[in-house]
Amino acid sequence: MASREHRAGRGDFDAAVPSNARKEKPVMCTEARALERKSSTTEPASTSSPLAALRSILSNPTDLDFVEQFTTDDFVYVSLNYDNPELRRIMPWAGTNEGTKGLVQTFLDVGRYWTVNDFQIQDSFENKDGAAIFGYFTYTSTLLGKTVTSPFAVLARGENGKLSYVQFMEDTFATVRSFRESGEYLIKASPYGHATSV
Repeated sequence: MASREHRAGRGDFDAAVPSNARKEKPVMCTEARALERKSSTTEPASTSSPLAALRSILSNPTDLDFVEQFTTDDFVYVSLNYDNPELRRIMPWAGTNEGTKGLVQTFLDVGRYWTVNDFQIQDSFENKDGAAIFGYFTYTSTLLGKTVTSPFAVLARGENGKLSYVQFMEDTFATVRSFRESGEYLIKASPYGHATSV
């Protein structure tokens, strides 16, 4: 008869061995693996493609005269959500902003509310009238000194070297918590579990 180790699946074998007797290789945490993965950025199809315009804007987003070179007169910037008055009380730039000034003011305010420790683009894609950039950033809140790392995603629409629409998304639950001085949320989400305090 075959031994149990040969008959059982690997999961059964591991379960039968005391955890303190196993010799496991060190495992890199999930967040570190995600941040260190190889990028797959696409080069812009041309100097006037949507991706080229978006990358130009992100290279100097606090200079209104510079950014206006790459936006249309009817430009719309959506920051984090379409309309959330509660979030806007914490992050005044959140929501739908008409005009290039909305985008520039957002990046100016971000620089006041946080220190930008890192901002890395990991992936980018484009087609003839749109582009998307994905990456992560690390910010430290100015008043409380709390550091947070969040993924981000930017969607852009436009043509002929000018963008008419940009949408920026991030983990707002994480970034807002970098401002939390005290208190907690009582969360009731799962229909199968108990309430969670965070």
